[in-house]
Amino acid sequence: MPSPSPVTSLRSSDRTPLLFTVNMGLEDVVVDEFRERAAAAGLNVTNTDDAPFGLQSYALVEVDAAPDDALNVARRMRSVHHVLAPLYTFTLPADGEDALQTIHDTVTTLDVEAMETADTFRASSVRQGEHDFTSVDVQTRAGGALDARYDASVDLEDYDVEVRVDVREDQCLVSVQHTREALSRRQLEGYQPRAALKANVAYALLRLAHLDAPPNTLLDPFCGSGTILLEAADLWADTQCYGSDWNEEAVSGARTNVDLAGLSDRTAIRKGDVWHLDETFADVTADLIVTNPPFGVRMASSMDFYPFYRRVLGQMGAVLRPGGLVVMLVLRQGPFNTVLDESDRFASRHVRAIEIGGLYPYVFVLERL
Repeated sequence: MPSPSPVTSLRSSDRTPLLFTVNMGLEDVVVDEFRERAAAAGLNVTNTDDAPFGLQSYALVEVDAAPDDALNVARRMRSVHHVLAPLYTFTLPADGEDALQTIHDTVTTLDVEAMETADTFRASSVRQGEHDFTSVDVQTRAGGALDARYDASVDLEDYDVEVRVDVREDQCLVSVQHTREALSRRQLEGYQPRAALKANVAYALLRLAHLDAPPNTLLDPFCGSGTILLEAADLWADTQCYGSDWNEEAVSGARTNVDLAGLSDRTAIRKGDVWHLDETFADVTADLIVTNPPFGVRMASSMDFYPFYRRVLGQMGAVLRPGGLVVMLVLRQGPFNTVLDESDRFASRHVRAIEIGGLYPYVFVLERL
C-alpha cells in the first residue's frame, strides 16, 4: 500500500513565496509585471522563476516582505488568473490508484496553517498530463484528508479557505489560493461573447510591445467586445484608443463596455471591415496595433490563411506609422511567415507561442518599416 511521499516544504520564515497561475507562454510577463509593482511598493523581490518545479502555466516570486504586504501587490496583478501561496511539493507513483492514495496519505500529514482557524474549506485541483484519474478524484481524496485532519467542514460555495492540490505529470503541488474570482475575469459586465479574449492575455499582449513610452494612438481592428482597448486605456492614461469590427452586435457591445468602464472620452469604436482600414481610419495614424483575429476551430480548418494575412497586413501598413508596432495573435504560423517574407513593409521583432483555451496561437510583434 502507498505511504506518505517525501515532501519538500516551500515555506520560509524570512521570505514570502507567491505562485501565480497564467496562460502558458506568458510566465515571464507575469514575473516582469510583479517586479515592477513590487518595486513601486518598496518591496524587495529576492527570487523569481517562470518555470517553478518544472511547471508550465505558473510563475513564482519570492519577496522579502510580510505576507499581507506581498499579497496586496499580488492582488493588483493584471497578467494572471489566480494568486496562490505555495506550501509543499511531492512526487506521485505511476499507478493511478496508488497516486490517489499517496495524495490522501501525504496531505493528511501536512500542516496547512490557514486550515487551523477555518470553519469551512474546499479542495480544488488542476491536473496536467496523462493520468488514470481526474481532477475531481484528486479533489475528493485531498478534501477527505483535510476533513479528517482539521475541524473545518467542506463547503464548496461559502468557504473560508481554498486548498489547491495541483498535479502535473508525477508532481503534486499543495497551495492555498488567495483569489476567489480569477483576476483575469475583471471585465464581466456588459457585452461578453463566448469567445472573448481574457483580460490578462490582452494585458500581456500590450506589454509584449515593450514600448519605451506609451503610444499616442492604439488601434484594434478586430476589437470584438473591446477587451484589448479597455486594457490599453487602463494601462496608458493618455493614449487615444480606436477599435473597429464588421459585426454590428460587436460594435454596439464594445461601445457599451467602454461606456461602463468610463473610458468613452478616449476610446472610439467604429463599424468597419478590416479590408478597408484605410477608409475606416482615414483620419488616424496609429503608433501601435494590438489585435486578435477571431478564428473558431472549424473556421480555421477550412480557411486559406495566406491571402487573409496578406490583405490584413497590407491594410495595417496603411494606417500604422513607420516605426510603429503590430502585436497580433496568429493561428497559422506557416502562411503568416510566408507573407512576412514577401513583405517590404514589416519586419518580425519577436515571436512566441501561448496557450488560449486549448489552442496554441503565436504572438507576433512586427515593426512597420
